[in-house]
Amino acid sequence: MRQPPVKFRILGSVEFHDGEKWLPVKAAKQRALLAVLLLNANHLVPAQQLHSELWSDGSSSHVGSLLAGCVWRLRAAIGDSEGKSLLTRPTGYQLAVPSGGLDLLEYESLVASGRTQRASGNLVAAMRSFSAALDLWRGAPLADVALTSSIMAESARLEESRLAVMEAKLGVQIALGEHEDILPELKLLVAQHPLRERLHEYLMTALYRTGQQAEALGAYRDLHHLLADELGIDPSRPLRELQQRILEEDPRLHDRSARQEITAGAPVGTVAPARSAPTLLPPRRVPFVGRESELDKIVGLLSEGRRTVAVHGPAGSGKSALAVGAAHALAGAFPDGRVHVDMRGTTGSAALRPEQAREMLLAAFGTERGSAEAAYTGAVPAGRRVLVVLDDVRDSAQIQALVTEAAGFSFLITSRSPIAGMDGLTHLRLGRLTEAASLDLLRQGVGASRIDAELSAAAELVASCDHSPFALRLAADRLATRPDWTVAEFARYVAEPHQRLDFLADGDVSLRDSLMASLRLLSDTADGPDGPRGTAAVAALRRLGHLDRTVVTVTALAVLLGTTQGEAHRLAERLVDVGLLESLAIDRYRVPPSVRALAREIPGTDHDDAEAVQRVADLDAGAAPDLPRPVHLASYRRDRERETLGASAARDRAEGVAEPLGGARCVLSASGSRSARAQS
Repeated sequence: MRQPPVKFRILGSVEFHDGEKWLPVKAAKQRALLAVLLLNANHLVPAQQLHSELWSDGSSSHVGSLLAGCVWRLRAAIGDSEGKSLLTRPTGYQLAVPSGGLDLLEYESLVASGRTQRASGNLVAAMRSFSAALDLWRGAPLADVALTSSIMAESARLEESRLAVMEAKLGVQIALGEHEDILPELKLLVAQHPLRERLHEYLMTALYRTGQQAEALGAYRDLHHLLADELGIDPSRPLRELQQRILEEDPRLHDRSARQEITAGAPVGTVAPARSAPTLLPPRRVPFVGRESELDKIVGLLSEGRRTVAVHGPAGSGKSALAVGAAHALAGAFPDGRVHVDMRGTTGSAALRPEQAREMLLAAFGTERGSAEAAYTGAVPAGRRVLVVLDDVRDSAQIQALVTEAAGFSFLITSRSPIAGMDGLTHLRLGRLTEAASLDLLRQGVGASRIDAELSAAAELVASCDHSPFALRLAADRLATRPDWTVAEFARYVAEPHQRLDFLADGDVSLRDSLMASLRLLSDTADGPDGPRGTAAVAALRRLGHLDRTVVTVTALAVLLGTTQGEAHRLAERLVDVGLLESLAIDRYRVPPSVRALAREIPGTDHDDAEAVQRVADLDAGAAPDLPRPVHLASYRRDRERETLGASAARDRAEGVAEPLGGARCVLSASGSRSARAQS
């Protein structure tokens, strides 16, 4: 009996190795099934997902038998009749692929290795890894598989990855001085991908270094005309600056290390060679949607000499994208280096320690380890300007020593909670996007024609995503990969809070996980002898989920929790700090619908939730609830609460959020009438 294959490849046509040679899977349905399983290698693929991929023409009463038959025939085709590789699971199927058994996994490993080597300054090894990764390609990915929506999306993703790796390899070769060797390839790639600005940048640099200044300026002129004609925009600032440097014959253009854009995403084990102005930034998101005023403010503050700017806001508000965009825009203000460090503050035990971040910064500037202050002084001589982006910071304890020691640096900090206890910080809080910006973000990801054709449904989707850039990007990605879905159908699914948490997901990234990271920030903090500080805040959040109101006052929260207004206010502010509540006024808070859905899932042994909600209803009805601790009911102004609930109703209708506020409004109306009669 033939042994099951141990090798597969999809970077080209789909094939398997039978121990002697590479073979295709002849039947189209089995080939498509194998492709989907390989794209999810070593992970369970639900049977329903497989059926929708293979039989996209509609539902069938024979779903189970059709899929089982296809799986049986695929096993026979690849010599796995006993099911040792293609495994049956209770809810679907899983293809077990050993290490080195899939070209895609090998490709991704080589790419990651190349980026790590490039970040550590080992450019020769990085070029070898990138070259080996590209050598695995045999043509268009999944070339012989029927183009379902997910196959099209994966093919596009892989093609984009391939092009990005080609750019990375070319950048390394330019840094190694091989600009003359790569000119023919660069010219061909620019012709094939005329809107890729990074390729134009490399072409201009290579042409200039080979003594072709006029040709380099001509390449810029061609791109300028193309962008103006096609998109009505100018080339990006880095390209405009490069053109100016070519015109001025800047001698630094002949420096091999003049342009190496990499990301400092993990501790570096080896020290990179010294470089005059490292630019270690993730790629910026283009186009940048909805945060233009905040971007201008950050750029203005740091350009004018403000040393530390801290951006905080709830999960998914776009803090990281804003910080990276600002760092790119500040190239002229910080000519001596811009470095990005992911502090991983919301990842629990995986968060960077201060000494790890320090080592990464020293490595970025090619400085030997030793006395931190002496090392920073050597890395950045007096009078030079360097910007460091400290992204996803947990709290001040994680960065205070780092910021204090690095006296010659400027810092742009992002965090979910405000950074407290540090002098000299300028704070900027990010909230939700406007509706116009939210719709523009959907247009960017899905296509303007598709969104504008169902603008009302798109507005409902925006509201269900709570105007959050993160949730909107997940929604846009989902719609973009499902061209057969209407926007209205998708909006109806996302409008249901429980479905929303699961439906807004892309691979291992989901809205639920993003909110859970904020919940962990509550649970992981301690507060003296009474135990975890976050315990009371988590319990408060759970009850807010059961109350299920968009807007809650401090007085109502105190009644809900059976505590004092001071304690309720402290707990509400703690929830604001971790990005789960939104402050509307000093005594009034907004509870987003997705947060309420998550809150109702929080486990607990508190059996008094129903009584707590009833106490708030009694308070709304004008009755004095039986409270275990005193609350100043006089502060619970009836007219103001009625206005709040009315505003909530208008917002609910606009955002498509359904919640049980109707009863409370009727009670308020009735109590107001009773009060009026009593006064008369």
